[in-house]
Amino acid sequence: MKTSVKWVGLFLALILLMEMFPLRLVEAAEGTEPADSTRPATVDEALKRINQDMQEFYGLQNYYPNSVTINNETRTLRRDLIQKHLNPPSEQTEREKLKNNTFQIVYGGDHGRTLNHKGKEMKEYSGYTKNGHSVPTEGVPWYQGWSGRKIQNFNLIPDPWLNQEVRDKYGIAKSDFDEYKNTKIKYLIGGTFEQLIIQGLNTEYAGVPYSEFMYNNQNSDYGDQSVYTKNAKPKSGNWIDYVHVLQPPTMFSWGFGTVYIDSNVGVTYLDIPIAPFALLESDLAATFDKLPEEAVAGEQVQAAVRVNSTFTDPVTTNYSWTLTKKDGTRLTAQADNLAFSGHANAESGSFSVSNAKSAVLYATFTMPDSDVRIQFKVNEDGKAPKEKNLDNNALDSNPLAVKLVKPEPLPYDVLSTKVKFPLRDGNPITAILTLPEGKWVSNATGQLNVNNNAPDLFRDFKVEGNPRVNEAREVIERYPVVNAIIKREDFGDDPLNRKWKNPENPKVPIRKSGTVSYGGSVKRDYEYQKLVCSKGGGCSWVTVRETAHADFNSGENRKIYDVYVYNGTKELGKHTYENKIENNTPDSKTKKLFWENEPYTYDVIRWMKHIDENGQPYNWTAVPGQYERTFTQQASADIAWKSESPMAEQYQKARQAAKDKTNKKSLYDKAVFATDRQLQKYAYPVKSGYYFNPAGSYTFTVKTVMYKQSPDDTKDHKDMVDTLIDSFRYETNLIYINSKKKAVNIANEPLAAKGGGFKAAAGQLTAGQPKGVDGKTLLNVLDREDDESRYKKDVEEIFYSQDQDESKTHEYWKRVLEGYSESSTQGSKENYQYREYVADKQKKMYKITETTTVTIEINPDNIPVYTHANMQNGKYYVKAWINDAPLSRGGHTYKKLGTLQGIDVLDNIEVTVVGSMFDDLND
Repeated sequence: MKTSVKWVGLFLALILLMEMFPLRLVEAAEGTEPADSTRPATVDEALKRINQDMQEFYGLQNYYPNSVTINNETRTLRRDLIQKHLNPPSEQTEREKLKNNTFQIVYGGDHGRTLNHKGKEMKEYSGYTKNGHSVPTEGVPWYQGWSGRKIQNFNLIPDPWLNQEVRDKYGIAKSDFDEYKNTKIKYLIGGTFEQLIIQGLNTEYAGVPYSEFMYNNQNSDYGDQSVYTKNAKPKSGNWIDYVHVLQPPTMFSWGFGTVYIDSNVGVTYLDIPIAPFALLESDLAATFDKLPEEAVAGEQVQAAVRVNSTFTDPVTTNYSWTLTKKDGTRLTAQADNLAFSGHANAESGSFSVSNAKSAVLYATFTMPDSDVRIQFKVNEDGKAPKEKNLDNNALDSNPLAVKLVKPEPLPYDVLSTKVKFPLRDGNPITAILTLPEGKWVSNATGQLNVNNNAPDLFRDFKVEGNPRVNEAREVIERYPVVNAIIKREDFGDDPLNRKWKNPENPKVPIRKSGTVSYGGSVKRDYEYQKLVCSKGGGCSWVTVRETAHADFNSGENRKIYDVYVYNGTKELGKHTYENKIENNTPDSKTKKLFWENEPYTYDVIRWMKHIDENGQPYNWTAVPGQYERTFTQQASADIAWKSESPMAEQYQKARQAAKDKTNKKSLYDKAVFATDRQLQKYAYPVKSGYYFNPAGSYTFTVKTVMYKQSPDDTKDHKDMVDTLIDSFRYETNLIYINSKKKAVNIANEPLAAKGGGFKAAAGQLTAGQPKGVDGKTLLNVLDREDDESRYKKDVEEIFYSQDQDESKTHEYWKRVLEGYSESSTQGSKENYQYREYVADKQKKMYKITETTTVTIEINPDNIPVYTHANMQNGKYYVKAWINDAPLSRGGHTYKKLGTLQGIDVLDNIEVTVVGSMFDDLND
């Protein structure tokens, strides 16, 4: 334990610091002393009570005897000082009244220099502690002046009993009361002397101006400044980390300790008062234990209030919560899920708390679409229990919390957005330098540090309005503004690089939040004059240069961003196309074919934008679509057959000549019909052996509409034309004779004999088998190879463009792209800002309309073909017809339609054979 320090040494310490001041005694405040603090009435009672407390609390018997030996000198207890506080004078200051009935245990007598202060003569010290430390005289002034530095701002040495420099200089060792902790002593809040040290400093110095301690007007410039801030703690840690406790407190006696200070002139010290238990103000103090500064609407928010008690015994007190929206409307359980828990589960009521444990109360609610103000009150009137200090009984979150944070959206079609926001809502971030003493001799320097705590959210992070500090000011203000870019890709959706995200519900955004924190410090050098005395007794003024420090306000800004994601739907509602043949019957000469065109897949894009810090779009970008889109359309074909020159027309001239019994040979150009009157009842009467030349001309027209990636002639059309050509049939069962005198059918196929004639067997002429009797060509096809005008083609480009101008995309494309009414997906455009365009640099699409006219001529050269003279009498037929035509040629898309049904009768005549040419010869 520290040994006695001579008054000259103490003077030196005070001179070195110009901040030292004597210990003051205080008395218990009215209404604050513990219940078992029955005050002693005499000196003996006081001494007895103090010794009893030392034994009860600390286990030390007869700790304060009537006398002690210090440096081989016996010093007796100063009973007069105890008596003075038992019987105080009638006229006292408020601070002096506080010291009544509390005692400083002092041995020996007055010593040190003689001072004249406020008309009174006094010695510097009134005696010694039990362990020989000089005790300042009550009311002694600060005769060495004051530098203006408050007590809590000293550069204190932690755990001084472990510091070698302190141990060497002052010979101290760790005492039994250093780092003392005993939770069984109910007067020790938390089991330590911390609150009693603060109470001692509060009682003696809090809010007291330096003028109360000023001696001979020294440093009068600081006269109106307080020497200590109420409840203040050291710059780092607690008082118990620094105070070397020399003497513990009891119910009525003061404790005593020392702090050691590191300065540029070496280690000095300062005595610290430790208040008696009776002076401990019984107090309830509420603090926010948890208070979110901000929240998003719909988030669960919880606030917590911790209530600490310095009452020695458990107390029951009242409380109330008030939670309101910005407009003053109170939050409710029904509308906001407001609920309470912890030590009390109602909006108001009572709870119990002791000094051994804190009471924690919680309020939980769902954040509305408004700021929320949280107010809490405990023991509002100070009556249950009786309480003097009500400054710490009410809490109000306004204006700091709880702020509504509205997420900033990135709409569906935004790739990135530039953000610009001031920190601390544009209020200044401030560091305030206080000149401890003397004058400033340099600029303030330092830096407000702004940290990006979410580098994967805030891209291209920059800060403006935050230059390094280098200015001759005490109040340093900065207004930093953050510039950054929020990118869609950081939310897991990167369509530009073909990394598409597909949320289950595109109306629910992907949310990310990030914080930007700020903090820092400044420093500034100052100089002051200090009186330094040597061991030989000589003193001189020296200039001391030191550095003052101040911190900027620290905090963080939280930003929340909602990215809305929609990357199209895989399957669009399919447009219905027909696949059928109309009029596909054997009696219909016109047929209509419908089929869905073969599909063509195309890449698509969508347009997305970037947003600048002013909310304006820029750099519109073509972004690949997730899904290929398939173009298809209704293809069709119109087929019409007609008898261009039917047999009735071809044979009309000869038939009329026969009716008219005209024997002019030139009139019988294609056949010789019988002129017999009795045979005119038949449509086409003939006698065997004469020529009956095949005749007729038949035309069909095919018009196809198809969609191709080339404007060239389509094979689809050509194959359909060829299929129809091949389906034509010219057929008759007339019996002919060839040059070899053989009975044959029209196809030059031999016929079997039957009776006196031959068995009739029909023969056919087709495009594939155009040759007939004697191998002569009796069927000819006229198509585009004969006359190019028989083929016509109309080409229409089904235009597309990735240009955002909707008019540059053909209606047919809109049927297969998302985001258009034509595809029944206009909602994608309206709800998700999603519309597709066909990507450029792909094959074009064309509507190809082709029309071909084909004429099939029967015996266009009118080659004579003779019937066999032995052809039996009877009825024979000649007809043109169309065979069923499978549409499978070429494997084109229309093959799905199956078979094009033929035409049973395109043209026909009935020929009646009666007699033969020999009958005419005989006549």
